[in-house]
Amino acid sequence: MPDPFDRVRFAATVRRRLDGISGRAAVATWPTLNVAMISRARNGENLTIGSFLALCKALRLRPMDFHVDGAKRRRVTRKTILQQAVTASVPCETRSAP
Repeated sequence: MPDPFDRVRFAATVRRRLDGISGRAAVATWPTLNVAMISRARNGENLTIGSFLALCKALRLRPMDFHVDGAKRRRVTRKTILQQAVTASVPCETRSAP
């Protein structure tokens, strides 16, 4: 399934906005950010929605600019949930029997 979030474009935009600014300097400028969050955003890695929104606010980005229109999401129904594979529950082999 395609991701409705354009992670590559977001990472490129963050890198462009923070070009020449170190992670620590960015944190000093915007205290709501942290170095790890900035690093993940620059590398296109997963972010929490809170981190994404904090970055958008600090860098003056519009969150909906990174939404991919037409990306179909997987439909979750009771039938699809019941058809999921489940690991059988078995006793632990390392425990000694009483």
